[in-house]
Amino acid sequence: MHVLRKQAIYDKKGDVAFWEVFVQDATTGKYPEDIDPLKATTIAVDVLVELGAYRVGEGKVVFVNVPAIFLEASMFDLLSPEYVGIELVENKNITTQTYNAIELLLKRGFKFCIDDFGFERIDYLPLLSKAHFVKIDIKNSPYNWYELKEVMVVLKNLKKSVIAKNIETEEDYKRAKEYGFDYFQGFYLSPPTLVKDTRTISYLKSTLLELYQALTKSDMKRIVSVLERDVGAAYKLLKFANSVRKKKINSLEKAVAYLGFDNIVKFAIVLALSEMFAKGDERKYWERALYRACLAEKLAEIYSPNLKAKAHTAGLFSLSQEIFGQRPENLALELGLDKDIVEAFEKKPNGLSFILSLVELLEDTQNPEVLEKVARILKTSPDRVKSVIESAKKESMTISQELA
Repeated sequence: MHVLRKQAIYDKKGDVAFWEVFVQDATTGKYPEDIDPLKATTIAVDVLVELGAYRVGEGKVVFVNVPAIFLEASMFDLLSPEYVGIELVENKNITTQTYNAIELLLKRGFKFCIDDFGFERIDYLPLLSKAHFVKIDIKNSPYNWYELKEVMVVLKNLKKSVIAKNIETEEDYKRAKEYGFDYFQGFYLSPPTLVKDTRTISYLKSTLLELYQALTKSDMKRIVSVLERDVGAAYKLLKFANSVRKKKINSLEKAVAYLGFDNIVKFAIVLALSEMFAKGDERKYWERALYRACLAEKLAEIYSPNLKAKAHTAGLFSLSQEIFGQRPENLALELGLDKDIVEAFEKKPNGLSFILSLVELLEDTQNPEVLEKVARILKTSPDRVKSVIESAKKESMTISQELA
């Protein structure tokens, strides 16, 4: 299992100046062997979009490890340069397109840092003029301490801020200060801390195609409809919308309207690049959540038509414990969902909690006695209740097959 962690970078006064985020294996605490740098970057950016870089960095700039070739993608379109920096971790095969991408990101205001710097690495030199920061690993540097002093003089003359990383002892810290480093990072100062377990951000691959088709037609209603079918994508969009707006947005329709067409396009690009697709048991839970959403909406048509939209949302997120590892009531509060939905998940008596209780009762049964009992409660016929169940199953199965 992969997790995203962050580690503080301190200034000379000992205050946190920046953060760096990176992917680790949750068990070993090391860089995962089964993941390449490109994939690690997509995970980091995906989580920053979802949670909000301002929150992750506690108001400070968060540096993301990025292979230079990755800068040609549009991955940073949804991130603010006020709170996100770019740390170049691999610079082979630099192309004209890469330089152009860097220039555009610089114009937008992003700060650049070169990782593991050394003048003997020719691939770094063309990028040095563009970098605001240079990071040197004091434990694995190609220079001895005497040579490092000379390197620091050159970098200072070039007006580069220099970060000492891998500070593991008090002696490392004192010497780095003595040699004129501006910033400091390492276990001696603070270990990495958990940002997020990345298992909660998957969605359906087919959603991308549906979303793309809606975007090509500039059909905002269709965009909402596509997202309403996919609990993972719906979760991510609401998280993103609420990360950039102080007042909570409590529905997908409002989130799409608030973000606007251009930001939804960028959101779709981030989904496409992150490739965190639902599969296996997670896919089964997604299909069941969709069925619950359809069934809740159709039951609301009988019981209280004005609750249809809320019932669909409540049904869609009712399995959040199984899908996201988070209790429905907590997720509803986190996403800023409607108060009625929160109270329904808390089992407080209201129209939605009643509808959800009927969903739980009906989703796995065709028992005539149960159908008759529900029919009496809803003041309708058992045949209509049976028809609602079959219609919800057919609708959710059709959608599942379309998006398979």
